[in-house]
Amino acid sequence: MKIFVINRADVLFFSNGKKLNVQKENGREFIDAPLSPDGTVVLRAIRRPELSHRNWWLYAAFFWIIGILGLFTPGYSRFDYALDCSITLGGRQMQEVWIRFNHFVNKKTGIPVPAVTVSEWTIARIDNAAYILDKISRRRRRIYKLVSWLIRIAVIVAVCLIVL
Repeated sequence: MKIFVINRADVLFFSNGKKLNVQKENGREFIDAPLSPDGTVVLRAIRRPELSHRNWWLYAAFFWIIGILGLFTPGYSRFDYALDCSITLGGRQMQEVWIRFNHFVNKKTGIPVPAVTVSEWTIARIDNAAYILDKISRRRRRIYKLVSWLIRIAVIVAVCLIVL
């Protein structure tokens, strides 16, 4: 079943334990999900911030050096939220199915905003459709920025001492 995805960013899709590849058609992204014997499609959508991975410091150090002290390296996303959502779609539908991802969190009121929505004509059940704050990623981003600036200052001081 062809399922179109809007505003996907870095969300991975799984079905029956297998990762589904995101493809493009006419500028639109879609996944081709298999139907189960009862005619439904069960998807799992996962999004994790880049800094929450185990070897984050290796990638950060490598790209910091390649980016000339991190000056030409794009900064890490300030959106430190993770998503682990289960989507069950009523299968055997002839119309197009659209899944839309929202990258918004209402911090002021604390009311959870749905991170995943489906097209209004689709029969679907969505579990855990809200972003969860990834405190590890937030802490690591702050550590990265602090260490980056301290090393830049140390390099500038060392160059000044060598020149003088």
